[in-house]
Amino acid sequence: MLNARGKCVDRNFWSHCSFLYHDVCDLNVPWPTRDSPTVLNSKKSKKQPQKKAIAEDDNNIQEALDLLTPSEKQRMSELTYELMEMGYTTLAFNHVVRSKYDPVSQKYPFGKSHCQPPFAKLDPRTRKAHGIEAYRAGIKQLSRLTVVFDSDEAVKSGSGFVSANAQALQQYDLLSVTPTTEAAFQHACITLSELKPFSIDIISLDLAAAPRLPFYLKRSTVGAALANGVVFEITYGAAVANTQDTPDVSAARRNLFAGARDLLRATNGKGVIISSSALDALGIRAPYDVMNLAALMGMTPNAAKDAISTTCQSLMIRAETRQTFRGTVSKPYVLPAEHKPTSGIDESSKKRAKRKLSNDDECM
Repeated sequence: MLNARGKCVDRNFWSHCSFLYHDVCDLNVPWPTRDSPTVLNSKKSKKQPQKKAIAEDDNNIQEALDLLTPSEKQRMSELTYELMEMGYTTLAFNHVVRSKYDPVSQKYPFGKSHCQPPFAKLDPRTRKAHGIEAYRAGIKQLSRLTVVFDSDEAVKSGSGFVSANAQALQQYDLLSVTPTTEAAFQHACITLSELKPFSIDIISLDLAAAPRLPFYLKRSTVGAALANGVVFEITYGAAVANTQDTPDVSAARRNLFAGARDLLRATNGKGVIISSSALDALGIRAPYDVMNLAALMGMTPNAAKDAISTTCQSLMIRAETRQTFRGTVSKPYVLPAEHKPTSGIDESSKKRAKRKLSNDDECM
């Protein structure tokens, strides 16, 4: 199709753009934290002293950006603005914890309240209070907790996902784990995926670290997690930018493609999201570039589009159900006064009954 100037124009171009950039998510933006080490084999403390300690620390919590150094603050600001300029509408700041989550030593790093995002002037939920026009583009900011299971001891000790920590875990919008052993992977897919106030939402796999995962992805184990609404995450940040953890980008890229194909084989391409896990603005890619990267991994175009949009939206809706615990999210509506409920018999069944009666009369 040619326009008035004789240039080729795709009639579906703007429809694709409007669909893609309507709700595009990056649910893994690492947040700089300084966690103190935790003791795995410590005895369980009583609930009342733990809640009292958390309540006393609430008055001493500062804003999220005040806890960062000037360089970290500038880096996170550049990341947020770059994602917004590329067309992303939602991001999740990821708080990474090793081995076990302890709410006393590993406090909520995103400020005093989870309703106040770090960059409030950019969030559509809070920018009106700062005098920002509603028509200007913004980016929704969520909080996320990721617990990395370094060993099987973390699984045996409970990994912090227990009823005593449910109140502290509900401060985060998303909960995820990164298993590194077969026992940890089974624990995440079968036990932690069950819907409860502290159930996980994402299972993130470090596919770029090694040519193969240290465990085999069984369809039955993966299917149990997918049946409970948990999704699997692929992060591409280590394969596109040079970092201290991954100095060899080419090897990390080969490992990522091999591990992603193995994951897609186990999930049949369903229940998979793609995130950046970028440490700076250079590690972020635009939505169309992420879709092309997903196509190289073996995803179909529709699955690649859902991995950064539809699946992420469904995941966030599921995460909201943890606040109600086995509740349902619905949209209530009011019926008009003159409306009368039907008896449960549809029109087609009524017509079939009339035809049967007429046939019986003819036979008689």
